[in-house]
Formats: sequence, C-alpha cells, structure tokens
Amino acid sequence: MRTTIGSARQLHLDRAARTAGEAFAFDEPDTTPAAKSGSLGPSLLWLSIAAFAVLGLGYAFN
Repeated sequence: MRTTIGSARQLHLDRAARTAGEAFAFDEPDTTPAAKSGSLGPSLLWLSIAAFAVLGLGYAFN
C-alpha cells in the first residue's frame, strides 16, 4: 500500500501529538455537552443578594 504525502503528514502529526500528549491534533469529534441555559434559581439568588445590598446601602446613607 502506498502512502500519499497528505496521509503521511497526518500520520506524522498524529504520532507526534500522541507522543506530546496533545489531544487537539486528532480528528476526533467534539463530545463536550452543549452549554445549557442555567436554571432560574441561581439568577434569583444573585438578584436577591443585589437587592438586599442596595437596600442596605440606601438605609446606611439615609
């Protein structure tokens, strides 16, 4: 079987990446899950903390 320049280059890059431990050089599909929209709980928590801080500062300076 004969190797072309392109496939030989890819083979070299794959071997070099394995040796160096760099996973980004492989042609593997990205399996990271898509970022889902956060739930409403943390947003309401931060909003209530901010409101409490604003009320506390307003009370402190009046």
